[in-house]
Amino acid sequence: MEPDSHTVNSPLNLNPLAKFISASLAVVIGQTAVAQEADPEQATSAGNLSLEEVTVTAQRKSQNLQSVPIAVSAFGEEAMERGNMLDVEDVSAMTPGFSLSSYNPVTPQPYIRGVGTNSSSVGDDASVGVFIDEVYAGRAGGYRADMFDVQRVEVLRGPQGSLYGRNVAGGAINVITNNPTDTFEAKAKVTGGNYNLKEFRGMLSGPIADSVNGRVAVSRRTRDGWIENVNTGNDDLGNQDNLSVRGKLAVVLGDRTDLMLSADYATDDLIGSGARSIVGYEDVFGTAHPTENDADKVDSFVDGYAERDMYGVSAKLTHSLDTVDLVSITAYRTQDYAFNDDMMGRYLAAAGAAMTNDAAEESSQFSQELRVQSTGTEALEWTAGLYLFQEDVDRVESFDSSRVYDLAGFPGLMSRPVWDASNETTSYAVFGEATYHFSPAWSASFGGRYTYDQKDFTSVASGAPDEFGFLAEDYSVTADKNWKKFTPKATLTYTTENADIVYATISEGYKAGGFNGIAATEQGATVAFDPENATNYEIGFKTSMLGQRVRLNGAVFYLDYTDLQSFTVDLETGQVETATGDAEIKGVELEASALVTDALMLAVNYGYTDSEYVSFESDPTIVGNNLARTPEHSASASINYEWMLGNGSAINFNTNAMYQGEVFYSVGNTEAASDDARTLVNANATWDNFDGLKVSLWGKNLTDEAYVVHAFEQTGMGFAIMGEPTTWGISVTKDFF
Repeated sequence: MEPDSHTVNSPLNLNPLAKFISASLAVVIGQTAVAQEADPEQATSAGNLSLEEVTVTAQRKSQNLQSVPIAVSAFGEEAMERGNMLDVEDVSAMTPGFSLSSYNPVTPQPYIRGVGTNSSSVGDDASVGVFIDEVYAGRAGGYRADMFDVQRVEVLRGPQGSLYGRNVAGGAINVITNNPTDTFEAKAKVTGGNYNLKEFRGMLSGPIADSVNGRVAVSRRTRDGWIENVNTGNDDLGNQDNLSVRGKLAVVLGDRTDLMLSADYATDDLIGSGARSIVGYEDVFGTAHPTENDADKVDSFVDGYAERDMYGVSAKLTHSLDTVDLVSITAYRTQDYAFNDDMMGRYLAAAGAAMTNDAAEESSQFSQELRVQSTGTEALEWTAGLYLFQEDVDRVESFDSSRVYDLAGFPGLMSRPVWDASNETTSYAVFGEATYHFSPAWSASFGGRYTYDQKDFTSVASGAPDEFGFLAEDYSVTADKNWKKFTPKATLTYTTENADIVYATISEGYKAGGFNGIAATEQGATVAFDPENATNYEIGFKTSMLGQRVRLNGAVFYLDYTDLQSFTVDLETGQVETATGDAEIKGVELEASALVTDALMLAVNYGYTDSEYVSFESDPTIVGNNLARTPEHSASASINYEWMLGNGSAINFNTNAMYQGEVFYSVGNTEAASDDARTLVNANATWDNFDGLKVSLWGKNLTDEAYVVHAFEQTGMGFAIMGEPTTWGISVTKDFF
């Protein structure tokens, strides 16, 4: 395959865009200021206007976002409610350089700056780490649940490891849930909407006993499906059925010692979550398929399903000494899920081809983090820690093409290869980072992480050979391998008198190698694939202007990646491979926000990512292709306006638009497994009486844009999972104090 022929601008040439955004916002606010000069009362009010300070814990301590020399985006509880952000996918749409696709809802695939993992095999790890209240969620399906009662979500771009328990090469997503309060609080939210949406969210928080505060939150969400399987007649595919519960206990053990106990549980029961539409059928067969241009119709032999149960417990113990804090985080998480997806439907039945993919997985993990960090305002700030992670995964998976024999008139014959695989991961790490402030203006940070990973893998494969060549031979293998790596980080930061910062960072990231849990041959299952290694070069800035009414943050980065792991299928043999390739990724990220008046706030985000494979040993034709799931351009814009009413209440209007450029879902960059550029528009209008009662009317994908969230190519056609259509609803929220 020839590399795509196109002209790519250097990221440095995009710097004028930053000037344009800041100048545009300044003009808008400047015009507002002129109008205010004509109204002395308005001018007095405007003199006190400033954007609220955003507090993050990206560096394991509470800091003003504008002082953190990391490319990080943060979304608070109010912003998430106004934007109807229900899960990580909604967050990704508002974050530059962050995309997320899903093979089905229990196997999400997050990508940051082109780095991610498209495999859920037992022998793989995640390139993008998700941390829930500082606890790493190892398996992909272990975090894409309904986000509720969340205080904040932070997205850190680039390698993280010198301050985090579990090492991640591409980036980190921090989900911080609300803690118990020392006074009584309660909230109830009821939502109804189209497709028979019914949702209830409730929260209760307050003191339980002396020195003990508690909090419990629950979310129950059901919604009918929006996709019809024309073969079975079931029009409930793509439904939602989730129950999530979380509880926390905050215990004061002494003047200097606190204990936070947490527990959570979630369950999903979904129909047709992996239902696939057909793309390019007419191009191949010369006539259009009846469902080809209908995003809400599929033609599948079976509806398919996905089921998931997961829970976790954790204990965070914090003891404060005079100059340092000692922190211990002990956690255990487990997840069971199963799915059955009709991969090809009846689209290729005339050619005698059909296949389903089913899997059942049980996983559990234990983690222990010990951390000591300095406190106070000394010239030297530092953090050091030890980390232990143990994970056990058992997975049975099949690509079943037995229906091929039914179509050929030989019912009862089997073509069902089955892999019964398990993997045990043990990882140890020591990590730390120190920052020295040479002066009020200059500081330097040096950090590092030493990681040791051990994997013990077993796999029993049976049912060879199958019609599609997924399994060439039966085998039973046992294999193990370990990897070790030191990954350093260095940052130089300059802080102006106005508290703006400019920083330069060099950091390395690492992800362990692993084993192919669905290999076609014994050799393919026994030989481990190489670990990923990333070196990130980044220059960034964070600035506030016009009396804290405008913020502009940006970063320019270059990422040198070796042995980037990719899950691929050889179309000639049908064999599944975990191939590795080297890549170069460079780009620009900009985030701007402005408080135009006391009622109007604007925000704009933009990401430019130029990604390219520079080597791919198993298939040299991949060289020159873009990385999968990495759009070159992505952007979002939001407008928030609050209209005060005469009776003391207000109506808040919030609208956001999210743009994503063309994206390929395979390393081969085939058009059939891609999605065109798209723009999604969401809106929310909320009446607030400022006495605990809110009523909201909201809508998502208001233009009813048809778009693809996952696709693969076969015989020139694309088999695509489509994104959700227009959804809307009314929510009523009542706070009790």
